[in-house]
Amino acid sequence: MLPDFERAVEAFAQATVRERSAPRSDERDPSTSVGRFLLDVHARMPDYLRLPFRLLTLAFDAWSLPRHGKPFHRLPHELRIKHVQAWKTSRLEPRRRLIEFYETLAVFSLYSDLYGQDYGYASEQRDLDAGGGAGGTARA
Repeated sequence: MLPDFERAVEAFAQATVRERSAPRSDERDPSTSVGRFLLDVHARMPDYLRLPFRLLTLAFDAWSLPRHGKPFHRLPHELRIKHVQAWKTSRLEPRRRLIEFYETLAVFSLYSDLYGQDYGYASEQRDLDAGGGAGGTARA
């Protein structure tokens, strides 16, 4: 029942994915790959940012304990959304920026996963399709 950094990030990914894309029964749930992406981004942060983000994420996870008796990662989806929204609209800038950081990266990862491409890949494909091979190589 204690705050858990990895589970909090994965729960945030699940909440973001559920809010933006309802997977059909024949599709896999992209929230796992979105959660891994968010954890990977955190792992690649410079040392001076990694610890503050970890601590703020743990505070985010623990914030629901007094009210609901559970950390964020153990809340049902509806309460997770309310929790995220409360931090998103907070008067405290670090709370707003934490949600903005995770949400921006989660949405980027979700749509890259859903459409199987990223901006660089799409640009290269347009160049190749137009017959101009300058500046890029096709990805396999």
